[in-house]
Amino acid sequence: MESSGRGERMVRIFVYLMAHYNNRYSVTDIMHHLDIPESDLRNVQRDMQALVNLEGGYIQRIIDSGKTYYQVALERANKLVFPDFGDMVLHFVFLQRIANLYPATASLIEDLTKRITQDLPAKQQDVLKSYSKELNGRILFMGTPPNYDEDVSKNLPTILNAIRQKRKIQIKYTDNWGTPSDKPRVPLMVAISHGDIYIGCVSQHHPDKTYALKLQRIESVKLLKETFEEDPKVVESLRKRIRTGSLLLGEQNPQEEKVIIYFPKYAKNFLKERPYHRSMKMEDAPGDEIRVTMKVEVNELLKQWIMYYGNIATVQQPKKLKQMILETAKKLVEKYE
Repeated sequence: MESSGRGERMVRIFVYLMAHYNNRYSVTDIMHHLDIPESDLRNVQRDMQALVNLEGGYIQRIIDSGKTYYQVALERANKLVFPDFGDMVLHFVFLQRIANLYPATASLIEDLTKRITQDLPAKQQDVLKSYSKELNGRILFMGTPPNYDEDVSKNLPTILNAIRQKRKIQIKYTDNWGTPSDKPRVPLMVAISHGDIYIGCVSQHHPDKTYALKLQRIESVKLLKETFEEDPKVVESLRKRIRTGSLLLGEQNPQEEKVIIYFPKYAKNFLKERPYHRSMKMEDAPGDEIRVTMKVEVNELLKQWIMYYGNIATVQQPKKLKQMILETAKKLVEKYE
């Protein structure tokens, strides 16, 4: 994609600083790392000024021994997700979609989006609008933000493009059991669950069944010429599987149930940082406890999540979930007795 001038450059710099939040950089360093021509020096200086002035104090200016450096000012910048996309427009759509995931950065992303959109040529503004429309509702989040590394994120633009253009992709993949495969897939959605990114696909042999591939296990992705027709019912059922937390170990047609679990108060922050599901709510309970409620499918994944907390988690309802935990606990006792 050809350079779209100031707006794009600013986002690239911002994303670069966010992705390398532990380091500080001079203007020269930034230009070197992002291959920005020397003739743009004045522009980059202006960009840095604009980024430092952004409300919320995201980027700070540091003067050390007479030299000026820039660095991310957020203490928890690693909570921000900025994959290093080559395709700026896709990057942008991703930014817009994650804005609501990080309340702390929502206004910043909106501010950047507005500024950059104004700076884009009319043709690219149209491209941006159509990309946003096509990918809206196709990037979903539950639970904690994902951990990124650049190798993983390099495949994401191709996958997002395939979803947008309704084209099949050839994926080299290694499953949970270490079995490799290299075959065409039909991608419908990107889902972020429990710190990992998944690609929601529909089976080509059973067109009513959906499944998930873990982005981290995808070795390579190639966009194929072959297109696919999607069934809105299947897209909706995939959405429901993601919403109810049944994408990975659940049923094709999940049933939501109200789950109530008690935890000691000291677990509050930990639960807040690693919620099981978006519907999870916490309230103080009598004594030194908190009451956690959510509406999800009761499945193996939920059982594993609760058992991760060992004896500090007490399930109040549903009965079926208590039974699942009891049976696993009995097996554990038999194993170690």
